Amino acid sequence: YAMNPQARQMWSPYIDTLPTREANFDPTPDFYSDEEIAQLEFPMIVKKALERKEQIAELAQKTNLPFDEVQFATWLVSSRSFSIKITIDDGDLVRETSEADADGLKGNSETYKMREQGLRVLLPYLDMINHESDNYNSELHLIDPEKDDAWFAIRAARPIKKNKEITISYGAAGVETSVGLLMNYGFIQDENKFDALLLKKGGDDCIDNVEGWSTTLEDDEQQLAAGVSGNMANVLRFRTKMKRSYPPTELK
Repeated sequence: YAMNPQARQMWSPYIDTLPTREANFDPTPDFYSDEEIAQLEFPMIVKKALERKEQIAELAQKTNLPFDEVQFATWLVSSRSFSIKITIDDGDLVRETSEADADGLKGNSETYKMREQGLRVLLPYLDMINHESDNYNSELHLIDPEKDDAWFAIRAARPIKKNKEITISYGAAGVETSVGLLMNYGFIQDENKFDALLLKKGGDDCIDNVEGWSTTLEDDEQQLAAGVSGNMANVLRFRTKMKRSYPPTELK
C-alpha cells in the first residue's frame, strides 16, 4: 500500500501514523546480526529470530523485492498487528452416529466441520495503545466475530481515573512473554509475570536454570550499567529479565 500511489492516498491517514526507520523504530531480533542473535542464548528466541530472517530472505527472493523492504514490512505487521481467532467453516459435512436408544436403534446426523484459525489483523489507531504486562487497565475485544460486520472495542478491565493512560497487554489473549515482546515488538518490560510461567514449564527451547547461561546476572547488569547501546543493550535487557524470572532459590 505504501508503495502504490493510489492505495497510499486512500490509506494515508493511517499510513502516516505508522513508524518509520527514522522514528519510533524498535528493531526486533531479525534485524540483529547472527552474532547478536547468538548472544540472546535462550534457545526459543534464537530459533525464532533465525527462522524469521530465513523466511524474509526467501520471500524477498520470491517476490523480487529488496530484503530490507520486506524485512521492514514484516516488522510493521509484526509490531502493529493483533492476534485473533475466528471459526472457519470448511464446508465439509460430518456424519455423526448417536448412541443406541432403548430399542437398540442408532440415529444419524450431519453437521458442518468447523475449526479455529488464528489471524493477525491491523487495527488503525488502536495499535497506538501502549503495552503493560502486569498492570494493564484495558482489554481488546472482538465483537460478534462470526459476523461479516464484526468490530473491535477497547473495554476497561478495571476503573480508570481521568487522564490515566489506557494500556493493554499485547499478544494472543493478552499473554506475551519477554520472548514474544522482543521478537514481535522490539522491547522488554521490567516486570512480566508470564516469564516465570514460561521457565516453570521448561522444555528444550528453554534454559532450565540460571546456571545454564554463559554469564551471571551480575555480569549482565554491569555491562548495562557501563552504557552498552544498540542491539546489545536489548540483548542484555532480555538476559537480565529472564534470569530474574527464575525462582529465588535459582538466583542464589
